[in-house]
Amino acid sequence: MTPGMVLDAMVQEVLENGSVVFGGGPVPDLILRASRYHRAGQELEPGQKKKVVVLHVDALKLEVHVSLHQDLVNRKARKLRKNSRHQGIVQHLEESFAVASLVETGHLVAFSLISHLNDTFHFDSEKLRVGQGVCLTLKTTEPGVTGLILAVEGPASKRIRMPAQRDSETVDDKGEEEEEEEEEDLTVRSKKSHSLAIGDKVTGTIKSVKATHAVVTLDDGFIGCIHVSRILDDVPEGVSPTTTLKAGKKVTARVIGGRDVKTSKFLPISHPRFVLTILELSVRPSELKGDYRALNTHSVSPMEKIRQYQAGQTVTCFLKKYNVMKKWLEVDIEPDIRGRIPLLLTSLSFKVLKHPDKKFQIGQAIKATVVGPDIPRAFLCLSLIGPYKLEEGDVAMGRVLKVLPNKGLTVSFPFGRIGKVSVFHLSDSYSEEPLTDFCPQKIVRCYILSTAHRMLALSLRSSRTNKETKSKIEDPEVNSIEDIQAGQLLRGYVKSILPSSVVIGLGPSVMGLVKHSHVSQCVSREKELYDKCLPEGKLVTARVLCVNPKKNLIELSLLPSDTGKPDVFSASPEPPLPKQEGREGGTEKGLKGESKRSQRRREKNQKMREESGLYSQEKKEPRKSQRGGQSKRERQESESEQELVNKRPKKSGAPEDDDSGVEVYYREGEDEVEEPKVPPGGKQSKPTEVPRLQLSKGFIWDVGLDSLTPALPLRGESSDSEEDEQPHQAKKKKGKKERELEKQKAEKELSRIEEALMDPGRQPESADDFDRLVLSSPNSSILWLQYMAFHLQATEIEKARAVAERALKTISFREEQEKLNVWVALLNLENMYGSQESLAKVFERAVQYNEPLKVFLHLADIYTKSEKFKEAGELYNRMLKRFRQEKAVWIKYGAFVLGRSQAGASHRVLQRALECLPTKEHVDVIVKFAQLEFQLGDVERAKAIFENTLTTYPKRTDVWSVYIDMTIKHGSQKEVRDIFERVIHLSLAPKRMKFFFKRYLDYEKQHGTEKDVQAVKAKALEYVEAKSSALEDQ
Repeated sequence: MTPGMVLDAMVQEVLENGSVVFGGGPVPDLILRASRYHRAGQELEPGQKKKVVVLHVDALKLEVHVSLHQDLVNRKARKLRKNSRHQGIVQHLEESFAVASLVETGHLVAFSLISHLNDTFHFDSEKLRVGQGVCLTLKTTEPGVTGLILAVEGPASKRIRMPAQRDSETVDDKGEEEEEEEEEDLTVRSKKSHSLAIGDKVTGTIKSVKATHAVVTLDDGFIGCIHVSRILDDVPEGVSPTTTLKAGKKVTARVIGGRDVKTSKFLPISHPRFVLTILELSVRPSELKGDYRALNTHSVSPMEKIRQYQAGQTVTCFLKKYNVMKKWLEVDIEPDIRGRIPLLLTSLSFKVLKHPDKKFQIGQAIKATVVGPDIPRAFLCLSLIGPYKLEEGDVAMGRVLKVLPNKGLTVSFPFGRIGKVSVFHLSDSYSEEPLTDFCPQKIVRCYILSTAHRMLALSLRSSRTNKETKSKIEDPEVNSIEDIQAGQLLRGYVKSILPSSVVIGLGPSVMGLVKHSHVSQCVSREKELYDKCLPEGKLVTARVLCVNPKKNLIELSLLPSDTGKPDVFSASPEPPLPKQEGREGGTEKGLKGESKRSQRRREKNQKMREESGLYSQEKKEPRKSQRGGQSKRERQESESEQELVNKRPKKSGAPEDDDSGVEVYYREGEDEVEEPKVPPGGKQSKPTEVPRLQLSKGFIWDVGLDSLTPALPLRGESSDSEEDEQPHQAKKKKGKKERELEKQKAEKELSRIEEALMDPGRQPESADDFDRLVLSSPNSSILWLQYMAFHLQATEIEKARAVAERALKTISFREEQEKLNVWVALLNLENMYGSQESLAKVFERAVQYNEPLKVFLHLADIYTKSEKFKEAGELYNRMLKRFRQEKAVWIKYGAFVLGRSQAGASHRVLQRALECLPTKEHVDVIVKFAQLEFQLGDVERAKAIFENTLTTYPKRTDVWSVYIDMTIKHGSQKEVRDIFERVIHLSLAPKRMKFFFKRYLDYEKQHGTEKDVQAVKAKALEYVEAKSSALEDQ
């Protein structure tokens, strides 16, 4: 019994699942079974006889799979040709092969489901199903001993979901059999096609005009599209070419290609393969004139087209949209070539970077410079500020990545480059708190000082970034000890306090020492006083005493006599009291200090009186005489003050020896009250008497009330009273016109606010804006992370934590990835702003609520990026114990070790990985470690690993392909050609050999000469002829 035989069988049982069991076969022990699909919708009863066709005989289970489909039982006799293509329908599936029937004849065909030895896993969407349409190429024309014709399956993209074809709007190729095939359950239909070719001229009517393209309806009913780059030959910068086209206008265009676009006419679930052909058209005058010879552009993939662009090349592109989340401009160079312009590469102006939507319009032509191709993502990286190389002396825009207290900034650039800005390069003028104006994600203009290290050295000084402005440099750059001369006055930041000196930072790598004797006139050894008056990061002015280049030593002085600045300890809120050498000496010092302070107080009071008494100049002569009396009182007052100072020790009733500086200092505090003033005609009060309360205007007690003149208020009082009267004067009744204007103004402001809230592209500017956004999209982790970043920019750490906790409670439990994103952001926050204990608590919670391996890997990345290598190493050791069977952990650990230039450790990691992982994972791990060696370690060792692997597994084409990619990036052209020569002489499947020949040809086109290209073509032709002759001999 073989597949394809037609048997007469009796229905034995109809099961509940719809399948049928037959009896009465030629072999008694075999069970004939037809599935529900192969029952073909027939109503069957036990004892009924039917003709069935054998699909497959399972000798192990003693079971025969049969079918009742009439097109299989009554198959047509038609001669088949070898290597001819046919449409087939899958009838039966096994683990390694499938049985299908040809639609035209009904013959049974067998084809393999595995293309190579490593093809062991398929996603559910890639697996075939019974009843599905496939494209088959016949390799034999007559059934062999197995009873089946052998064939191979075509591309998976040509698989057809057969039931879906009954509802689609397609036309059958066979007109004569149309009515017959419509009655069948499974039919194969072909799409409606056109007869146009590349280069044909067509006419049509513009249906609609968009910013980036125009849709044209052709006269024969097909749809065409005119891309914005195919309208004009020379496009001026800033012009939108689509504005020259109008809807309803007749146009003549040239066909330059076509593409299949999924249509939304049907549900994608029931019609996943239904496509509509869109013609790509051009209305360029140069392409419409004369005979158009189309370049072979559509035989080249977009990735190969992108490789043709060189860095530094200028191209004209057209803006498609501004991606707010990713912060880049998406542009189109050609219909099938896309590009991206990072926001930081659009301009060197902060105004443009703040509102790019005002500068760039959709569809606008832009002149850009190619930075380089991004092959994996199939787009070009472009720049609007010229070639972007980040070389020494360049000025570039960056984003603040991290603010390092008392150290500086970490700045990130497009394409992954990172630089550091020292606190001495933030401005041309140092300030007390230089980092207050900076926060993460702030855009800064940077000058590249050095590219010698992996981390760029940057400067934000205006004298570097804007040389045209010629701004004043208050604090010059100090990059080495040669930039400093003795006697120079410099400013710097306190770095640390040593037992015998103070370390002052004068530049990024230049330090100066201040001995304690040169810090202050008040000699003190108290560490608390130094920590209080000279904290880390405090800005001080110092005088250079001497410079010793041999010892790399700079001695500085902070003394007021050297710097001309106040004493560094005098700014403390409670200055230290002088030490008491003796009571008598203390008394003398206290009295001298008191007399000096009283003199300063008199001068201060005199200035205040002069300022408050300016009004007296506008008065009559009596006031002048009174002013003269005041001058006499001042003299008397000074004499009385001097007597008070001399007699004050006796007033306490204790001898002079018992007085001290502390007591004098206390009495000075009591004398801060303003001294009483003597009236012009009054007597001077004795020092021992309690002074009578006096008025500031010299009130005379024996003058009558009638002769008194009312006192004028002070200037401050008069201004206050005038301000109090102004609101009463302003409260006048407004006219009708004024009220209408205010009403219109309020309505306009309200409408402006409403329009701003309704704008979908509006950026949130407050916490309320973010609350509205997260209410509308509660499961979007991007919005929650932006909300956290908003609070972090304002240094509101607790509020950012609260937002993260709120996000974890709000996001649905089904959105695991969204929740994980928030957990990772919270780990980042605690790593940057929290303590080790808070980070550990968040990590433990994250492990409980997420997949532990993902959380461990994310935390390891966080530690590595923040340069906490010790913590990262400890975490990796935990991971290797807990997830020893996961190859991702070993690969990440290997990358971590190689990133720290520990080649020997990486070799040990690879050996441990091979001991712990299953054998089937060994090749992948070895190849990955070889890639890491190419990128981070020793290139020669990487080549040795690849060679050993390919010696053991010579037919692993994926390993060959990776080896070629790595050699192209890190090796010479001779090495690449040697590998290509080896691989094209392997005994592989023709499909694999075609792949390598094509790669070899592309490489020679890009890097070789015309002679090299012809040599590769000759070798490919030689291989094809050898294969053909081998097949003919068989």
